[in-house]
This record gives sequence, C-alpha cells and structure tokens, in this order.
Amino acid sequence: MDITNNIRKYVECASGGAITEPTGGSWISALAIYQGSTEPLNASWLQRVCDNFGITEPVNGSWLIALSFYYSQFEPINGTWTYSILVGCNAAPPSGTFIWNEVTSEWQNETREWKSVITWDQVATEWQNETTKWQTPIV
Repeated sequence: MDITNNIRKYVECASGGAITEPTGGSWISALAIYQGSTEPLNASWLQRVCDNFGITEPVNGSWLIALSFYYSQFEPINGTWTYSILVGCNAAPPSGTFIWNEVTSEWQNETREWKSVITWDQVATEWQNETTKWQTPIV
C-alpha cells in the first residue's frame, strides 16, 4: 500500500478536489494551508490539520489515528490508518468482485486494490485442471 498516495487521495477528498498538488512541502501541509493555516503546530502539519478539525489530543500517541477516529473509523483498514481516513472521507476505491478474464482494464490502469481471499491449501484441484471461473472479492 502506498501511504503517500493514500494521503494525496485523502487531501484531494478533504479539499473537495481543490488541492491538486502538494504545497508547503507535502500533501498534508497543502491541506492545512487550504484550511487557512500558515504554519505547522508543534512542528507538525498533521497536528495542525487535526487542530483545524477540532482534534486536540492524539489517540494512542498518534495524530493519524486521531484523524481516523474523527471520521468514525476506529480500526486500520487494509492494514493502514491512512486507508481508514480514505474510507472516512469516502475516497476509498469502490468494492466489487474481480472475475478472471472479465476484467477489462489493464493492470497498470487499475485503481482498485487487488486482494485474494483464496486459501491455497483448501483448493481441492490443481489450477490447470480447474473448470470454474475463480472470483475474488475486493475487500
């Protein structure tokens, strides 16, 4: 998972699409500047963004977790807190099912995260003998 890309997508979402490039050195600083701030809080642009939302305390020592909690996301999603803020801001990729040979986009153009829930030791047949189409849900 690309954390920088998640932060970029979050900032684009939180700004309603107004921010299209990082300013002030990062995507998070761009959001704080967009919110009207001119400098970080305690040397942290993330803390400044949180403060702008009214978040005054970190959660478990983390301002990122506090931001996630602000969006009512109380667990990391797909293993990261940055993804949970994407979900909270409604900027997460769509869910659905990938079906082998029916996905029409090329891999380099695909924006959804691919994840398999297949447990290989539970597969009864060898892959080359499989007659059914495999489906894997996007989680």
